[in-house]
Amino acid sequence: MKRLILISLLAVSLFFPLRIFAQIGGTTVYQLLNLPPTARSAALGGWVPGAWDNDPALVYHNPALANPKMNNQLSLNYSNYLADIKYGYLAFAHDFGKWGTPVIGLQYINYGTFIEANEFGDILGNFSAAEYSLNLSYGYSPDSLFSVGFTIRPIYSVLERYTSWGIGTDFGFLYHSANNRFAFSAAARNFGSQLTTYSTPEREKLPFEILAGINFKLKYAPFRLHLTARNLQQYNLRPVSAALPDDASLLKKSGQNVLLALDHVVAAVEFVPGDLISIRIGYNFLRRTELRMADFGGASGFSFGAGLNFGKITIDYALSSYHVSGLTHSLSLHANLNGKGNKSPAPAIH
Repeated sequence: MKRLILISLLAVSLFFPLRIFAQIGGTTVYQLLNLPPTARSAALGGWVPGAWDNDPALVYHNPALANPKMNNQLSLNYSNYLADIKYGYLAFAHDFGKWGTPVIGLQYINYGTFIEANEFGDILGNFSAAEYSLNLSYGYSPDSLFSVGFTIRPIYSVLERYTSWGIGTDFGFLYHSANNRFAFSAAARNFGSQLTTYSTPEREKLPFEILAGINFKLKYAPFRLHLTARNLQQYNLRPVSAALPDDASLLKKSGQNVLLALDHVVAAVEFVPGDLISIRIGYNFLRRTELRMADFGGASGFSFGAGLNFGKITIDYALSSYHVSGLTHSLSLHANLNGKGNKSPAPAIH
């Protein structure tokens, strides 16, 4: 196990570049690509790139997760986001044995209906805004412990009368132990570009990121621990001029670097005492850094959830706190379309 952890740390270091100072929020297009695809991932902080089990929607964050367990599995997900924004994700997988496992997914976000007015305040009517992506993923395992994968993702966005097309690609790697108690993953997401722009000739960037994740099942307790590092291509995720929070003002530079490093981390734990129920809690450091109020953080950055496995059907729910005034609710249904029911719950931690 020490050797596996060392290999994992070395692999992460290869993805971690020299320090860059900038902020990433609001600098890219197609932000739907950063939304959690399932209630389970939402409950675990939004990101679980190393969860090697039978839910095809999890391939969204790492195409190397596509595996034979997903054969004929269907995942349907719906989220009531902030400000009455709605989004969802549909995924289906079919395994072709030695030829690998393709997964198809369809994502959408509906920003709602808005009142259209001119510069004088005259009401002209209504308009809507929405974005869609088609996710074509493929995973292949050269042996029983390693797998690789890629995703091709056409994207369409319509904001009032302005439209844009884009294309993105993901590449991923996964190692998991034979007993599935340990997994390490790494992925590069959202390589690509706008193909057509909304109104100007300048093409905007996609939300590219490099991420890595480790999850570990305790040997003598029904807990699985998840640790994900996001945006490894960039060290400082805060505005250059932003001050550290008051509780960090007395820290030395080394302490400040710790806080900057923690902005990359998403930590979570799953409690699965049996085959019927799962309980989850996650914490997203960057979400709390960006969205907490100056004098009161509340539950910003925390997320909670639970899942019920009924054999051929698994239902998951998540409650995520983005801001003290904003909670999101996510609901997922995972169906096994094979002739037999699932032998284990969706979070396969055996």
